[in-house]
Amino acid sequence: MAPFFLFFITLLSFFSLYASPVENGAAPQIIQEGFFIPVSSWVDARGGYEGDFVGDAKLAQTEEGSGRVDTFQQFTNAATITVNLLDRLDLYGLFGSSRVCADWRFSENSAVTQIQIETLYRFFWGAGARGILYEWGNLFLGTGGRYSRCRYKPSWLTSNGVPQTTAGARLEWREWQVDLALAYKIDFFVPYIGTQYSNVQAHLGTLSIPIAGNGSGNDHFENRIPVGMVIGCVISNGRYFMLNIEGRLISEEALTISGDLRF
Repeated sequence: MAPFFLFFITLLSFFSLYASPVENGAAPQIIQEGFFIPVSSWVDARGGYEGDFVGDAKLAQTEEGSGRVDTFQQFTNAATITVNLLDRLDLYGLFGSSRVCADWRFSENSAVTQIQIETLYRFFWGAGARGILYEWGNLFLGTGGRYSRCRYKPSWLTSNGVPQTTAGARLEWREWQVDLALAYKIDFFVPYIGTQYSNVQAHLGTLSIPIAGNGSGNDHFENRIPVGMVIGCVISNGRYFMLNIEGRLISEEALTISGDLRF
């Protein structure tokens, strides 16, 4: 186990150089036995849940304005469907609902305006893959990628605390990411640590009031820190189910709770 901890410390020092959930690098192989599909089958399926709660996505204004978004919170609950191949590769889809709460400021003619917005829950979807690149005893190195999208409708919006009409306004949000994670199996526990590179793009429009520095009723946003760190742990006895808890740092402040049942 000593080589693992040495590598773990090395990774931590690497991540400290850097200012959508990654999941466990060993995930395709954690649940060995399911309810119906034989263990010897080269293909199996899982169903599950993913709750992703972003406290601050750390976005910045672009195009119409500049400056950071003070807070960008996103709350998502989704069902997951996963197809597993040879206990090495997961192909999955997500379908659920999501909402956003955000606030930012802009300056125009020396006057500072604060915008606050909250959206309704809207349909959220995503698709991705994860696979095991290398396995050595209880040590796993995995990689993955994901694309997610949602079109939000504002519930309310205020400018300097004054409610404004949101008729016809929409917040278009999308994200793609790639990731790398190192996992180590210890009995029922599979802790992991990883890194991710993500690209988040969002566009809010069209409002009848200025929401950006150039007086526009539109505003574009993107993540200002694309590289982040991930720490998590899966709990499973290798039969039927697994439960995963994951935290993401640096690029965003987020917590994900997910679980899978193998059919």
